[in-house]
Amino acid sequence: MSHVLVVSGGLLVEPDWGELAPGCVPDRLARRLTRSRRDWQSLDAPWSDGAAHLAWLARAFGVPGDPPACAAFAWQAAQGTDLSGAQAGDVWFCEPVHLSLEPERTVLVPIDAPPLTEQEAHELFDAAAASARDLGAQLRRAGGRWYLFPQAAWELRTTALQAALGASIEARLPQGRNAAQWRRLMNEVQMSWHASRVNREREERGQQVANGLWLHGGGAWCALDRSRFARIHSDDPVVLGWHQAAAPAPQRQGGSDALSVWTGLFEPYWRRDWSAWAAAWADLDSTVETLLEHRPDAGRPLELVICGRRGAARFVIDRGTSLLPWRRRSLRECLLEPSP
Repeated sequence: MSHVLVVSGGLLVEPDWGELAPGCVPDRLARRLTRSRRDWQSLDAPWSDGAAHLAWLARAFGVPGDPPACAAFAWQAAQGTDLSGAQAGDVWFCEPVHLSLEPERTVLVPIDAPPLTEQEAHELFDAAAASARDLGAQLRRAGGRWYLFPQAAWELRTTALQAALGASIEARLPQGRNAAQWRRLMNEVQMSWHASRVNREREERGQQVANGLWLHGGGAWCALDRSRFARIHSDDPVVLGWHQAAAPAPQRQGGSDALSVWTGLFEPYWRRDWSAWAAAWADLDSTVETLLEHRPDAGRPLELVICGRRGAARFVIDRGTSLLPWRRRSLRECLLEPSP
């Protein structure tokens, strides 16, 4: 059995290296990376530009579409509903965000200063759901996420929320045949939220307001081809939903492969908080050592897939890696993402 550990937010572009302190990666993990076999995979997908791990995972599960459907699979995982054989329509993530107005651009950030309380989220959801109903759509909640169900399938090109975090939204807004319908709903919701008690009181307290919805990950559920992964270690409902929709490959050599998704680097990565980014590598170092120590099949290496903005670097690591000094590159070469 192989174990694949996917790490989001671990690769940097050239300008970022000047802001890093020396030794940001613990020595033990740095030795493993610099002395391991490394393969580069370009994942240049506009919908995930900024969060290439999303494209890697979608390809690993063979999810169709560009961008691929995400919300329908997450809805299935959150609801515990078996959608096989069902004539399920389109499902979209439709999530409350804070749009920060900056000179010459509008930047999207999560509402985390502080997060919405359950009561605040409930009131805002009810107002948005009423606007959606007026325009012939349904807004539902499950597992802390918001989902939009249009009456008919929408044709839109969207950007994943994680890929849009901290970025200017102008070039990332939904585009396509149904863009006008989405803009109308968005405008209705923004007007109702502008007058809401929730936002008025949050603004008085100097807190982030909910002033936008982010639409992404739309499409219909479908059964997926057989997956190489028998076990999944992730709390992401999208990944869990993809796993449920794909039958695992037949057991071989004592079991099929396992997949872990590690997100500890991603928030400091998109926030460009390089001191927190460096601190998170210590946790990743411990995770890697734990996986190497407790593999059911000690003869199989750990596949460490470190993702950045548009691509992924795959390292094949085993406990003997540090004993191969001739197979060595600099850490910068290991974690540098090529320019587009």
